[in-house]
Amino acid sequence: MEKGLRGLTVRGLCQQVGANPGTFVYHFGNRERFATEVLEHWYAPLLQQVQAGFEQDGAPLARLEAMLRQLLGYLRANGKMIAQMALDAAAGEAAAIAFMKGLAPRHPRLMLQCIVEAQQSNALTRAAPEHQLMFLMSALGVPMVAQQLLGGNDVLPDMLRHALATFAIDPQYIEQRLQWALRGLSPLEHA
Repeated sequence: MEKGLRGLTVRGLCQQVGANPGTFVYHFGNRERFATEVLEHWYAPLLQQVQAGFEQDGAPLARLEAMLRQLLGYLRANGKMIAQMALDAAAGEAAAIAFMKGLAPRHPRLMLQCIVEAQQSNALTRAAPEHQLMFLMSALGVPMVAQQLLGGNDVLPDMLRHALATFAIDPQYIEQRLQWALRGLSPLEHA
């Protein structure tokens, strides 16, 4: 989906796959329902991976770290789709907006629960779990999405474009940011 959902038309899709528009309507009903099914199908593996990380044995911080790695791997592999979905939602695409609004009780809820458990075990500083998750996503995920949105365009200064190209999606630097972020949220040692 080069143009995201914004560029999706029933006629264009049917022409591309050689299907009759009546068949499309029979199977999907309308464009919005089709777009919703596409997004759900695309999202299902991430939810399964994060849920598996949440349900594994181990300390809460280790489980959170595993969940974050799953999410970051997914972001890395699907960054173009995620960037397009963000643009779709910003442009008012109903399916993208509904999908994003419906995320809270899914993988974010699992991650928040793991953050709470890590706080209760004194592995993370006690603070609003939503704030900590926002910090983690801004430190870890935002550079990856920014790379997909802006990296190939000539809209950034060369230094920033180079930094995004070098650090945003390279697994070595993603891991380094993950360790920095988790260390930054660990409780301070009192002397």
